[in-house]
Amino acid sequence: MPDIGFSNILTVQIAGKKLKSPDDKKLVAGRVDFGAGVPGAFQLTFRDEKKDILSNLNVEIGVPVVIAPFSDGKGTPLITGEVTALETDYDRTGTFTVIRGYDKGHRMLRQRRVAAYRNKTATEIAVELARKSGIPMGKTQRTKGQYEFISQANVTDWDFVQRLADENEMVMSINSKGRFQFVKRQHAASAPPESTPSTPSVKAALLLRGGEEILRCRAAVTSADQVTAVEARGWNVTTKQPLVSKSPALANTGFAIGTTPSEVSKTFGKAELVVTDTPYDKLDEVKHAADAVADDVTSSFAEVEVTARGNTELRPGVAVTVTDVGKPFQGKYTVTAARHTFGDQEHYETYLNVSGRQWRSLYGLTSGGGGTGPAGLPSVANALVTDIKDPLRQGRVKLRFPWLDDMYVSDWTRTVQFGGVKGGSMISPDVDDEVLVAFDRGALDHPYVIGGLYNGVDKPDPVDVPVFDPTRGKVTRRTLSDRSNNRIDLLDQSVGLKRGVRLSTGDNRLTINLDRTKTEIVVDSKGKVSIRGTGAVAINAGGNLSLNAVGSLTIRSGGPMNISAASALSLTAGASLQMTAAIDIGLKALNVKSFGILTSNLKPVI
Repeated sequence: MPDIGFSNILTVQIAGKKLKSPDDKKLVAGRVDFGAGVPGAFQLTFRDEKKDILSNLNVEIGVPVVIAPFSDGKGTPLITGEVTALETDYDRTGTFTVIRGYDKGHRMLRQRRVAAYRNKTATEIAVELARKSGIPMGKTQRTKGQYEFISQANVTDWDFVQRLADENEMVMSINSKGRFQFVKRQHAASAPPESTPSTPSVKAALLLRGGEEILRCRAAVTSADQVTAVEARGWNVTTKQPLVSKSPALANTGFAIGTTPSEVSKTFGKAELVVTDTPYDKLDEVKHAADAVADDVTSSFAEVEVTARGNTELRPGVAVTVTDVGKPFQGKYTVTAARHTFGDQEHYETYLNVSGRQWRSLYGLTSGGGGTGPAGLPSVANALVTDIKDPLRQGRVKLRFPWLDDMYVSDWTRTVQFGGVKGGSMISPDVDDEVLVAFDRGALDHPYVIGGLYNGVDKPDPVDVPVFDPTRGKVTRRTLSDRSNNRIDLLDQSVGLKRGVRLSTGDNRLTINLDRTKTEIVVDSKGKVSIRGTGAVAINAGGNLSLNAVGSLTIRSGGPMNISAASALSLTAGASLQMTAAIDIGLKALNVKSFGILTSNLKPVI
């Protein structure tokens, strides 16, 4: 058994000063609680009959606190934090003052943030947010790949960084000196071997033997909720293909014991878990999701609760070896929670927990133990368009959500169109238009524009036909219009003459009206009307055809011109009628009638 030499005496610094007699003798209990994924917490309980502890120690909310057990004249820090709560407690046993606090990680839980991060690694984002909370930097390790775009959807900095850690198989924590850490997970296999000599060393301190370092142990393995594989699915917009990745749920790096998740569940046959609750756009995202969920599922197959002799090395994320507790339970584990307790005339003890998805820490229990996944947003919400210059020319836009944040701008967002291969439509909203947005499975970074909205400022252009008939309660007009009021009107007045389809320019100087009431087509132009055809142009009328001009009427032909009539042909002029030919003019008829003198070159012909 290694002689680690810790007593039940606490060394406490408050506001940079160590406790001295008689105040240190009034400290009757201390507790430091660590849990994976939550800030470390501490509690100091003083007997305070005169109610003067707080004033004597100059304790206020926010003052720094360092707690360490006393060992060989030196204190190895357990936690460096700050006071966040003060309490007084009075009963028949006496009057007590309680000082509570957390490590500086709690600062990252104080504010919900809406932000977008582009072309950054998870480590870069984590360091940026930790510094914004005033937390000094400790050890950080770079993650692979970059996020082209990821949004922090009105969640705390801590929860968002925890999400990044989970997605990249990293661990976020505040070390014993109060510094931020973002490092790779420590696998259980890295724990010391059972043959480690019992010498005073950090390595030996991580070897826990039943009946020696271990005072109490409860261990369990289960096949409940275990599956053979996890499949994550997504959709690639660029290739128009599904994204699928499958991860086997055979083992977990947090355990190296006498059995595995696959062994405890193989009796019951194959079972797969399909993950579709989060939208994914890229194959590496789908792969990370499958791996993360497989890790999450297999992490719950074993659970260990150990009460051990006090040891400051025992913290979340540390790999320990547990022996002499029987098979299949003995082996190597990665700690997920640790509670260090000190009491008046009691031994310093450490309670270890190795578990899966359960929240067992002091902070986790008091905060409700919320998950770290992205917060779900309303199914639909309004937004304002900020940019329409889509580099892919697919009608995508960027959005701002004034109800959520003043600065956040989305990535390029697809808009609902009458889609189709080489068909459909392209009707995009314009900058500053208010639109209705839906979020794919509640994800802020996966919005879709599903329509435009009118409001008290942005209103439809006025049209001479009302939208509805107030008497009959029927819709009388449906319009497709742009900002210049170029529009198509579908008219359906039950009473009145305006029924049919009307195409109009914004200034109403050109209108094409398909009049259903009169069954006619009217082209009305305040300027010129041209009919052109590269080939032949034919105008056919089942009845009469009239060509009327208020001014002159000119008919020209680049080649021969034929004017024929099935019966009579009449040419009438209000004044003179001139017929001119460069060579000959021929008249063929049985009779040529003249009601006056017919002349040629001013000489009578007849």
